[in-house]
Amino acid sequence: MRKNLNKLATLALSGMMVMSMAVPAFAQDVPFQKRVHTDGKTLAPNTTFNFKVTPAAQAGTYKFEKDGKNVTEATKPGPANGVTITGATFAPEEKKFGDVTGDDKLGERYGIFKSNATIHVDESKFGDLGYYEYDMEEVDDKYEGIYYTKSKFKIYVLKYVDTDGATKFITKVVRVQKANGEADNTKVEGVDNNYGRELPPPEIPDIPPYTPPETPGTPPESPYDTTHEVTVRKRILGKVANHSDKFEFYVTVVPGDRNGQKGAELYNVEPEGDVNLNGIKAFTASSESGKIVVGDNGGFTITGLTKGDKVFVREGATTYVMTAGAVAGKESYIKELDVQGLTASFNAVKDDAEVDIKNTKDVTTPTGIVMNVAPYAMMLAVAGGLGVVFMNRKKEEE
Repeated sequence: MRKNLNKLATLALSGMMVMSMAVPAFAQDVPFQKRVHTDGKTLAPNTTFNFKVTPAAQAGTYKFEKDGKNVTEATKPGPANGVTITGATFAPEEKKFGDVTGDDKLGERYGIFKSNATIHVDESKFGDLGYYEYDMEEVDDKYEGIYYTKSKFKIYVLKYVDTDGATKFITKVVRVQKANGEADNTKVEGVDNNYGRELPPPEIPDIPPYTPPETPGTPPESPYDTTHEVTVRKRILGKVANHSDKFEFYVTVVPGDRNGQKGAELYNVEPEGDVNLNGIKAFTASSESGKIVVGDNGGFTITGLTKGDKVFVREGATTYVMTAGAVAGKESYIKELDVQGLTASFNAVKDDAEVDIKNTKDVTTPTGIVMNVAPYAMMLAVAGGLGVVFMNRKKEEE
């Protein structure tokens, strides 16, 4: 019995060794970092950044520097599906703004979100030794507010035999054209995108720098300023209004464009003045929030809104008359402002937008008293008329 067990164990071990020799690892995974730059107040987008990889159209060259010397190597188009990429995925979390730097008071608060894409090299598809070449570019999924880089890249895969006779692979990504169209030849380990940072870092080739023109008056808006914030406040007005009254708000943010979205977006919310958010830290897209209690001049600020995001603020039952309006001087910061019943809706299209939700209670004119006096006034008028007629007849008889 013991001998049979030993034989079985030996056979199993031998089989495992044969299997390990017969099925070598044919996949090489290379991380490729994706960095998304924000204004430091916007939560991460809910999306996956993807890349398109195609074999080079023809043979070419790979130029690089090694040990202080310029080297040029011949390349050939890579095999189909020899290189594929799994995209870099991002998902928003409450109160998570990435790696934040700068001072918000100085208008220089920035955030960076990071996630890795993975370059997969299927080694079994590469035959001869040498350099293989692929073209790579980012897919523009048109997620609202995101600047997708227009940089062009090459992926070079080297198949070689080391000094021990083992076949090895090396994979490199090289930026061959900057986003502004200039030629480049820089080895990179990641790529950058912009999501609402008004002035992106000037040293990043994947995001062309923006310099406002020197013109008098208000400078044009930066094309990168794509995420905005709006402050909503309660204003209590009227001669008989009670400025200690509290009101209920329920908020819904509906995205106007869902291109590229992999799930519901989140919009950060911060308290302003006399308000109780009841634990709410962010609004989930297309879902009405829980109850928010506001007092006079109290409210909240929503950050991370893009121009297509429609904000709905529904007020709970009230005896006040409700209206809404953009704060004076900032009317152009708000678009499509509308009030239906106790619900105000609008789009914030610039930073620091402000909307006042006004509740008014005034003295009611006592029209009932006037109606009660009217019959008596009419009776007096008729009596006076009859008196005139009577006096005229009396004079005629005399």
